[in-house]
Amino acid sequence: MPQKQQSSWSRYRPAFITLLVGTGLSLGAFLIVWRWENNRRQYEFNRYADSVATALEQNFKNNLQLLPYIRNFFLASDKVEPEEFTNFVKQTPQDEHPSLNFLAWAPKISNLERISYENQNNLQTPFEIREVNPQGELVRAPERNQYFPLYYITQHSKNQQNQGLDIASQPAYQRLIQQATDTGTLTVSSNINLNKVKNTDIGLIAIQPVYNSNVTPTTRRDNLKGLVIAVFSISHIFESALAGKGVGNLDLYLAEKPDTTNPTSSPPQFLAFYDSSTEQVVEFPTAQKLLQTNKKPNQAIGTKTIEFGGRKWTLYLLSTPRYEQIQTKPWRSWAILIAGLLWTNIPVTYLLTSLSRQQQIEKLASERAHQAEQLQQALQQLSKEQEKSEKLLLNILPGPIAERLKQQPDIIADSFPAVTVLFADIVGFSQLATRISAPELVEVLNQIFSAFDRLTQTYHLEKIKTIGDAYMVVGGLPTPRPDHASAIAEFALAMQQEIVKFNSQNTENFHIRIGIHTGPVVAGVIGTNKFIYDLWGDTVNIASRMESHGLPDTIQVTQTTYLLLKDKFDFEMRGQIPIKGKGEMTTYLLTGKRRLSQYPLQHPINHPLKHFHPNNDPNPLQVQSATLPSPT
Repeated sequence: MPQKQQSSWSRYRPAFITLLVGTGLSLGAFLIVWRWENNRRQYEFNRYADSVATALEQNFKNNLQLLPYIRNFFLASDKVEPEEFTNFVKQTPQDEHPSLNFLAWAPKISNLERISYENQNNLQTPFEIREVNPQGELVRAPERNQYFPLYYITQHSKNQQNQGLDIASQPAYQRLIQQATDTGTLTVSSNINLNKVKNTDIGLIAIQPVYNSNVTPTTRRDNLKGLVIAVFSISHIFESALAGKGVGNLDLYLAEKPDTTNPTSSPPQFLAFYDSSTEQVVEFPTAQKLLQTNKKPNQAIGTKTIEFGGRKWTLYLLSTPRYEQIQTKPWRSWAILIAGLLWTNIPVTYLLTSLSRQQQIEKLASERAHQAEQLQQALQQLSKEQEKSEKLLLNILPGPIAERLKQQPDIIADSFPAVTVLFADIVGFSQLATRISAPELVEVLNQIFSAFDRLTQTYHLEKIKTIGDAYMVVGGLPTPRPDHASAIAEFALAMQQEIVKFNSQNTENFHIRIGIHTGPVVAGVIGTNKFIYDLWGDTVNIASRMESHGLPDTIQVTQTTYLLLKDKFDFEMRGQIPIKGKGEMTTYLLTGKRRLSQYPLQHPINHPLKHFHPNNDPNPLQVQSATLPSPT
């Protein structure tokens, strides 16, 4: 691979000095113009924010001026009739306030005065002190110490459903009444809903307490005469205040100013959110959703304080994507920087052109050599991975099946007229799991099954799968062999010896239960990702029943398997046992391989069943030709 030649520092010195000087001068000019543009934008924004906050504050105060008029009217009269209230309200400047929904008078009525007050009122409709139940229905209010029912209401035809509603029945307005009563000043709240019905517009409620004469701060509650209540439309207030202000690119969030001096104070109260995209004031749930996708109030680009109704409110000005898109860009500073860098780049580019070409040629040669080396390494790695895949595939599937699957990746399903299936289960293994850890349990099972795997290779059998502590093996597939039953029988006897060997080496007392049956099966590959070579048919079910209905340390076989092995192996007849789904079946216990001696081999396991051999049994079993069951 060609080596890259190192260039001398002196060759790059003029270009480097020119680049430093030109870049430094360009950055200096950029920073000067940038600061000037930022100061100008901040000044324009502050002036605009002040005008919006002032307009909103003045509009709120203008709307709240109605309440002192009504308060003075009630102070000057001992008793106000509905006609007098209506005539006086018409003379107030309420017509100049389109945001006003209605005005109302809510007298303070004790529980003792309730009945007489309800019966002696001079209203045109029946009067009753009511409240809103949890279902949102107006019902008669239960007895309590005092009530504040909406008695006189302007625009009576539109607000008749609110007449007689005790606003003190709702906790939020009860706190508002207490605050207004104790302070003696006009108090406001927000987002009202007197009947707990979804509003089409957000409302602002203002309460002006009216006292009897000679009231002192300590006797305000006792001398409270009633409340003058006004409900305003916040949407109309914002619409009137923002007319001509050009806030179409900013969202406005108005909330009560947090009390930083009292850490235990309640969280700031939401009043209104003006969505510039729709030019409407939205409710708090909708405002929350909008704030999840845009900037939150504490990330506002500007804030202003507004005072009205005896409270301080914070107006947050939130930027919108449209505002950020059309706001004045610092184009002058960037233009100066770009122009300076371009002029600096001309001589530097000329000086570096020749060196750049030479370096490109050297780099290209180096990259080609590196690519060739990487390609060689990739080919070697691909070969290794292919070998790993081959080994992994052979661990999952039998060799002939794996070759068929690679050549033709279609569904593989073969029928075998005669194979021998073995199921084995380690008795008591589940109890072992309760006294040793999971890694130790897996290690024990791995040692036992690894020994069984070696036996399958010795006897040229096919391991199908393991299910928990159960082991499944078949003989006679995928390559048919005539001695499949004998191979399975020798394998089963060898499994017993492996368990005895394992117990002696590990001071354990495991027992194995084995079941064998011979018959036809269907074998094939199922699945596309984690495929498996599996068997189906009644033969598999019967072999599994032989294992599950067997005895510890025994090998239970069906009569079909027995007939194939009786001349080469010794058996004990167990007799007929009930098999689930099959009824009574005659089974045998394989005890060992037949010796050349005339005497049968005595199995080392002390089993209570009678030793059986066709040559010495006093009543040998008369066996007829067996018919293999058909596959399921």
